[in-house]
Amino acid sequence: MPSDDRPPFHLAFPCLDVAAAVAFYEELGATAGRVNEHAGIIGFFGHQIVAHRVAEMEPQQGIYPRHFGVMVDLEVLDRIERDLRRVAPDRTHRALRFPGEAIEHHSVQSRDPSGNVLEFKTYTRPDAPFAAVADARIGDVAVTPDAVTPDAVTRTP
Repeated sequence: MPSDDRPPFHLAFPCLDVAAAVAFYEELGATAGRVNEHAGIIGFFGHQIVAHRVAEMEPQQGIYPRHFGVMVDLEVLDRIERDLRRVAPDRTHRALRFPGEAIEHHSVQSRDPSGNVLEFKTYTRPDAPFAAVADARIGDVAVTPDAVTPDAVTRTP
């Protein structure tokens, strides 16, 4: 959570319908701030996210490249999953990523009404999010540390 040495961050994202976006995030426990027809400020896990209305959005296939969420403990992740399955049952999925490895984590992914991708996760090891710097895998894509070329990118199971 934010503190004096870790101030809250601000994230702006597109939406097709401000009221629908605000209502969706409120169903996940977020709080609405100032809202008008062009944008809505939302309190999200102690941070500020802002839904800005756009005329159209290019659909994103899968979770990459753009998604956002929060790292939480397993009990909170279970609650978030229940809320997401209630408000977005056909768009919510859970997986155990990298099982048995240092970067093992539970991941709950969903989409808001405009198609923005959300990911909430719990790492099995608390030091995992930032500790395994020698492991270049991020998400489903692994890159060899010595080269970033199309040949160096491989998919992991």
